[in-house]
Amino acid sequence: MENGSGHQGDAAHGCGEAIARYQALLNDNSERQEALRQKDRWFGLVRLLLFLAFVILVAIAALSTDLPVASWLAWGALIAFFVAVTVNEPLRDELEQLQKKVSVIKRLLARLNRDWDWLASKRVERVLSELEMPPLRQAVASDLDLLGRASLFQFISMAFTEPGIRTLASWLCGPAEAASARERADAVKTLAPMREKRLRFYTLSRQVSEGSGSPDHFVRWAKGDFWLAHRMWLSHWSRASSWLSLLGIVLAVGSIAGWLPQGLFRVSLISLGGIIAINLVLTTLMLGPAHAVFSIAMANRRAVNDYQEIFTAAEFLGTADPTSGLLSRLRETLLDGDLSAASGMAELQKIAKAGGLRQSAGTFLIYLPLQCLTLWDIRVLTKLERWQAKYGQQVESWFQSLGEFEALMSIAALRDDYPCWGEPTWVGADGASEVSGKGIGHPLLGDANRVCNDVSVGPAGSVLLVTGSNMSGKSTMMRSVGLNVALAASGAPVCADSFSLPTIELATSIRVSDDVSRGVSFYMAELQRLKSVVEHARLLAVDSQRTCLFLLDEILQGTNSRERQIAVVQVLQHLMEFGAIGAISTHDLELADEPKLMSVAQVVHFRETICPDAEGNEQMTFDYLMRQGVSPTTNALRLLQMVGLGQELQQANDAKMKESSDETESK
Repeated sequence: MENGSGHQGDAAHGCGEAIARYQALLNDNSERQEALRQKDRWFGLVRLLLFLAFVILVAIAALSTDLPVASWLAWGALIAFFVAVTVNEPLRDELEQLQKKVSVIKRLLARLNRDWDWLASKRVERVLSELEMPPLRQAVASDLDLLGRASLFQFISMAFTEPGIRTLASWLCGPAEAASARERADAVKTLAPMREKRLRFYTLSRQVSEGSGSPDHFVRWAKGDFWLAHRMWLSHWSRASSWLSLLGIVLAVGSIAGWLPQGLFRVSLISLGGIIAINLVLTTLMLGPAHAVFSIAMANRRAVNDYQEIFTAAEFLGTADPTSGLLSRLRETLLDGDLSAASGMAELQKIAKAGGLRQSAGTFLIYLPLQCLTLWDIRVLTKLERWQAKYGQQVESWFQSLGEFEALMSIAALRDDYPCWGEPTWVGADGASEVSGKGIGHPLLGDANRVCNDVSVGPAGSVLLVTGSNMSGKSTMMRSVGLNVALAASGAPVCADSFSLPTIELATSIRVSDDVSRGVSFYMAELQRLKSVVEHARLLAVDSQRTCLFLLDEILQGTNSRERQIAVVQVLQHLMEFGAIGAISTHDLELADEPKLMSVAQVVHFRETICPDAEGNEQMTFDYLMRQGVSPTTNALRLLQMVGLGQELQQANDAKMKESSDETESK
């Protein structure tokens, strides 16, 4: 298949319109942002002048008794100062929101421009590093650049919360299951046109991630034991101290007013002092765990409000296609019903208002007497545990649904930005075990640099043998297949004109390294990786619903050529015995001549072209087009010459041969 292959296809381009749209949006919002900054600076100047006027007028009023109007003007300046602060506050909130929106738009642009440095995030790296995956799945993620820097995750993700990051990563690294992928793709189709709503959601998601604690701690608390339930005497004492404090205050006021005997005043003060002392001791010695619960359940009022808002953002799913099962389930969990996430967070927000008194300097003076006289924290904790009893078992599903929602919203942006990318076709269990596509490209390469090829891997009992020179595109082609499988699994469009596949799981051996700390050589590391690939294929052979797709790049390089050929054939025989399909690349042309391999292999190759430049120096170029048959060329020695090592190595080899010849003659 001299398939030109190489035809670029519509998949090679398609995001130019999206880049222009985002750039125009960025320019508009940046201009608005600058206008708000200027207005904020103006308000800042006004506030400064009013405050200085207040100070000066107070000084004049204090130093001169002949200017009583200065005192009134001072009060007027102070009132005007507070008015300016009040009016300025919404403007600052708007500016803060606009800054987040601008940052989100820049991220959307950075994805399309493959600006990996801009997209890098230590927080996201930390969350991804904590993902628990089987070793083989970790290897696949590393081999195919599914996670990490310059990865498929970084290219797709508009997820900011931990549940969203984890969900999208698990979809990309998980098995490609037809039923789940179709359901996700249907949801993505619905969400893709909702540009304004998606942008609002991304901005809100970023805000939530910056101002909230880890949802994992919240989930563990919600599903955990009740702290106060084992210390009910604290609850009883809180109620008793409240009534006793109220009685003491009434007695004190009555004594001062002369309604009650004066002697009761001392009694009331002693009783109030005792209550305060007891409550302060309890607060110091007993309520540390209660305060820890507060920090988890309601880190602050803003955090609870943010989560309520992002859960409520699912309300626009009401405009979604009612036949979309996934979106309907998400809406039900996040928004509908008495035990929905939005309902639970709205109720928690009310409790957070009471619990937040101790967190703010402005309300601490209210909190302090309430705590001293009524053990206020226990009353708040009582309400929290009632909330926990009602919603605790639902909380984990809330954040799982939020993660799915955020992952879908990320993929929806990709679908909207690349309308020319294809929609995968899923082959049923009764169909051929084959992955086939036309115009398949590497999605992480920029549109201008991407070369597309027609590729078919399978059916079972065959292997795609990819030969070719160094740097000619063999590994890139295999990664293109694997990355598009991951895209299809997540419900995303694929970087291809067409792409069909069955339910499959990936197994790869592309990037393998030795481990000196464990005494594992490079060759042994390769063998261990290949063993895991074969074992995975064996396990999947039991499941007739799934096929193993293996991608092996230049394997078993750590041994001599003849033994390597025998070993590679044995590995492939095991894989084909278990019904796996896949591709293997090599620049060892002797391997391509192995009879047992040639009987089952479909052989293709990539090649280079060498032409002299204007000065007569040889220049090597690659067109990255896949062609039928075994590679007719090699380029290792030419590459040595091009980097300046060829001549020196040749001279050293000639000298060694001459020395050997002289020794022979002398004997």
